[in-house]
Formats: sequence, C-alpha cells, structure tokens
Amino acid sequence: MGVVSQKKTVIYDANSIIYYCFLHEERIRGRTVTIRVMEFTNKIQNLTERFIKSGFEIVTISGVMNEIYNKGIAKIVEEFCEDYRTKDLIGLPERMRISDRIKLRLARKTEEKIKRLQNKTWFTVVEYEPADKDIERVKGFYESLSGTPKMVEHMKKKRTREPYPSDVDMSLLIYSKESKAPIVTNDSDLIDFKYELESQGLC
Repeated sequence: MGVVSQKKTVIYDANSIIYYCFLHEERIRGRTVTIRVMEFTNKIQNLTERFIKSGFEIVTISGVMNEIYNKGIAKIVEEFCEDYRTKDLIGLPERMRISDRIKLRLARKTEEKIKRLQNKTWFTVVEYEPADKDIERVKGFYESLSGTPKMVEHMKKKRTREPYPSDVDMSLLIYSKESKAPIVTNDSDLIDFKYELESQGLC
C-alpha cells in the first residue's frame, strides 16, 4: 500500500538536516565565532521557519537518519574545516590546521542538535523501505542516461563510476513519489536531473 500524505508535507534529505543543525558558537583564539556552512545554513534555517509558520510537517525517512549518524556529520565537519573561507571566518592563517579537538566538538554539537530536532512536533522520521522493483526502476532511469553529456559531466563532478545515486537517495525519490511530497535538497544526484525525474514521474 502506498504512502499518501494527508497534510502539507516536505521531505528533507541528509544535507538539509545537517545544514539546519550546523550552527554553533565557538570560542576560538579569544573571540566568539559563529560557525555555519556559509551558503546553506542560513537558507535552510529561513526556509524551515517559513514551512513551520505555514503549518507544514517536515519528514525524512529512517535511512536518511542512519546515513547521517553513520557518516554524514563527520564528513560535513571535515569539509567545513578544510574550506579556506572557514579559516578566514575563524581568523586562522591559511597554513594552520583546525584542530581535531574543535572538529570533534563541532560534530558532537551537531549530533546533539539533530537528536533534539527529532523531538520537535513538526519533524517526523518515517520508517520506510521501498520495494526492490521500485529501486530497480529508479536505477534503470539513471543508467538510461549513461553516456549522455549531462551524465558524463555529472559523474566527473561527483568523481563516481556509477550513474545512479545511493540506495538512500533512491529510497527518498520513491518515498517522494508515494507521499506526493517534494524533496528539499541540494544533492546534485537529484537536482541535476530534476526535470528528467519529474517528467518520468519518479518523484
């Protein structure tokens, strides 16, 4: 039986959730610094506030939360700390590394915020496992684009040998189709092929 949403719903992917929770105050070299992912934290914070005020329920699937706790938080923190703009923000010289102690603290703070997010009345984690045939259909769609200029460029940018995204991302697409709710994401596996996915009725 399909999953049909009865109320206004949007679906968040892993990055949207991590960016939303990646907003911290840190005392570094004698001054207080606001830590956030430059391009995305403010956008997703503002967007989430608008959704809440408009009465939307924000959902994600259990696979996304597992992905976040298994690898997502540490990866985001590492990318953030390696970004040259972060050192400008914090006031560190380009050659100086951000300590593992700070990285660990940022990861812990982010994880704590994500756990608190799961207690919000407007946020729901849905236990969801798509049918194998649906995964194969989505995978087939991506494989059908192999060799096209758009897919070649995408795979080069992502540094991947497979044209299709992770099982979690494919599950998210299938849940989006079944619940008739849009996905909020900046994942290039999805947004690079937004038109094609929608025209094929895959999300």
